[in-house]
Amino acid sequence: MTARCTVHFLLEDMLVEAPAGTPLEAIAEASGADITFGCKTGSCGTCRVRVASGLEHCSAPEAEERDFLAGLEAAPDQRLACQVRIHGDVAIEYLGL
Repeated sequence: MTARCTVHFLLEDMLVEAPAGTPLEAIAEASGADITFGCKTGSCGTCRVRVASGLEHCSAPEAEERDFLAGLEAAPDQRLACQVRIHGDVAIEYLGL
């Protein structure tokens, strides 16, 4: 049986279950969460989110995402939703650019 995780989209106060390891982008799009996606490659920042809780359950950022967020002087709890896989329960707040 595949492990499940819960994503709490804070702005909508919506809880969504998904298989662990699912991209946050896929979870957001399937649930109708209000996150805007632009390039979907980690280079535009349109889908920037704050991981309010459960950051340890997110996949590690790749170099391109790390560099992009560093250029924005983003806080350590900020990620690009198009680049994150969720491996456990998290709470997400959409920030945008």
